[in-house]
Amino acid sequence: MSEYVKPLSMVNSDGLVIFGWARQPLFDVNMTAAASVHHHLFGAWRLKRWEYFYVVTPRVFFAAQIAHLGYLSNLAAYLYDIERNILVERTLSIPFGTGVILADHPRRGRTRARAGRSAHLQSEVTPEGKHITIDWPGFNGPHALHADLLLDWPEELESLSVVDPLRNGRFAYTTKVTCMTATGIIRVGQETWECSRSEALGELDWSRGFLESVTPWKWATASGRTRQGQTVGFNLCSGFHDRGDNENAVVVDGHLTKLGLVSFTYDQSHVMQPWHVSSLDGRVDLWFLPMADRQSSTDAGPLQSHIHQLIGRYSGSVTPEGSDSIAVTDFVGAAEDHYARW
Repeated sequence: MSEYVKPLSMVNSDGLVIFGWARQPLFDVNMTAAASVHHHLFGAWRLKRWEYFYVVTPRVFFAAQIAHLGYLSNLAAYLYDIERNILVERTLSIPFGTGVILADHPRRGRTRARAGRSAHLQSEVTPEGKHITIDWPGFNGPHALHADLLLDWPEELESLSVVDPLRNGRFAYTTKVTCMTATGIIRVGQETWECSRSEALGELDWSRGFLESVTPWKWATASGRTRQGQTVGFNLCSGFHDRGDNENAVVVDGHLTKLGLVSFTYDQSHVMQPWHVSSLDGRVDLWFLPMADRQSSTDAGPLQSHIHQLIGRYSGSVTPEGSDSIAVTDFVGAAEDHYARW
């Protein structure tokens, strides 16, 4: 599929979706203008939108998400204490997404959600990067969560933006940004974790789509620094993207290499056993050793969701274009086994 280097609309004046990819978020994500959305009886409810980020330091893995599924919004935040092997998480649902506002572009605007007095999540693009604030009373028993983080997003940092065709006129858009240096604090009760540019790295997952009713995927991601001082990040996915383009890429010192299809090999009945993630073109050969499993399951008649979202360590190798193989050693990142009927 085509690589684009200049800004363009994701949907043209005839309502047709333009498929392809870019190294920057160049697409105007005007998915509601698509003819396939207008012609679907429940098109608005089929639109799925979410914004997820994580930050990892030597001590902690911290992530949060705002997701709008058309008829329901979901807020989530979780913290994994790497040193003590403790996972703390909270989720909230908001029927019909009342009060949830989502930015219309990865590089612009503000995303925010408030669930009564329980939680407030906000992310906003500033000249310095992605500024994220979270306040969640009672996050861990009586202890409140407060996070104030800045994920640097310099113009020269290459990322992956993809518009993919799905079946029956459906389509998906995503922007994945790895290797974002992070500063700020995460506090739960009286305990504080500080993030500094020399240690903390993060990723942004900004996704929108007119997705199919049944949507499965496997996902692998991490950002870290090699022993030679290189900054390496990767985003790897298998599932609903595989029929068109894909969202597979590795970023080394800010430069992106687009990859082909990847495969995930693991025991789905024992997801805490090691995973093997590899690309068909040989550029990725990684082992993932899970440390914690954040899992959830929903079975509400026609609505089903089964998720294993794991935190663990990646080791192996990646080979960017025009370079020798680069060793990845104990990068803390995430992996996911996801099935949704929504």
